[in-house]
Amino acid sequence: MTFKVSKSKVARFLVASVAVSAVGLSSANVASAAKLGDNCKQSDAYKIEKVGTKYIRCEIVAGTSLHSKDPKKAAKFKWKSTTARQFVLANANNETIRVDGSSTVYPLSAVAAKYFETASKSVKKSKGAKVTVGFSGTGGGFEKFCRGETDISNASRAIKSTEKAICDAAGIGFTEVLIANDGLAVVVNKSNDWLTCITMAELKKIWNLDSKVAKWSDVRTGFPDTAIKLFGAGTDSGTFDSFTELVNGKAKQVRKDGVQTSEDDNVTVAGVSGDKGAMGYFGLSYAIENESKVKLVQIDKGAGCVTPNVSTVQGQTYPLGRPLYTYVKNASISTKPAVGAYVSFWVDNLKQISEDAIFVPLTDDQMKVLRAEMVKISKVPRVKK
Repeated sequence: MTFKVSKSKVARFLVASVAVSAVGLSSANVASAAKLGDNCKQSDAYKIEKVGTKYIRCEIVAGTSLHSKDPKKAAKFKWKSTTARQFVLANANNETIRVDGSSTVYPLSAVAAKYFETASKSVKKSKGAKVTVGFSGTGGGFEKFCRGETDISNASRAIKSTEKAICDAAGIGFTEVLIANDGLAVVVNKSNDWLTCITMAELKKIWNLDSKVAKWSDVRTGFPDTAIKLFGAGTDSGTFDSFTELVNGKAKQVRKDGVQTSEDDNVTVAGVSGDKGAMGYFGLSYAIENESKVKLVQIDKGAGCVTPNVSTVQGQTYPLGRPLYTYVKNASISTKPAVGAYVSFWVDNLKQISEDAIFVPLTDDQMKVLRAEMVKISKVPRVKK
């Protein structure tokens, strides 16, 4: 299988479902033929083997990348030393973890799920863990989560008080986990030669609820009379909520006239790349992946034009930066050991997973918050079935 991060391509290698039972090491597989330092295949990434009393895992070689266009830096994989903890996390029984929610978090979650599932299958063979990952949007994900349909809900914004109230009424307790950073990227057609940087005031002029902007000359003097065609996230998406609140100062206050919306960012990519006057927005990781098809726009909030990238998002200088979350149902942690194991595996390997999925890693301060959240998860009482 080939690892890519677009939702359509990730879905091709993502297996249908996940779970883990953190039992002892007695069920270890037979001695591995692999050796520390040997080459391994990309499709075996995060596969774990036991060699004597030690454990090795197929991992990407430092300095190589899944996304490099330089053949010398193309991804390579070797067997590296890993820990007994990772082996225990991968010692999964035949259960399923159900994940849904944010389309922005989807590629990150899908990579984590695939690595976890591969590790589990290498240890437990046909009885390994399975994971299903959907992307119905942050709001749609919380609806499923609060109805008890999923174990984990990904979100590109914090849960709202109204959503929490619905979960509370249904008896759904949860733990919030800060998992990564992202920036919302504004994109235009590659042949757009008049826009490199746009101000927040101009974005609001285009996107506010009562906007009358119909062509680019309505935005700024000197721009052409080319008609603007707008593409954005669906209304169930946390990307939609974040963009409208960051740009217009209030969630949901966004123009609906002349805007094509979708929960699938591929629709926005196709729309923007197909019309010279088009503009759209979606998560930074997806924008970076599609730079050959769309043009990223700098944003000026009054302190000058800022390019969306890892350093500006982490440094909080990019005006459309935001944290990303995953919410874990406490009852699932209690009754399905696989759920806690999956989240622990994700966090343990967060740096590599974030890099492989082209996400902005957490800062040191954010990692402190994450560690505190993992302590909360570890304290959730376990219930034997």
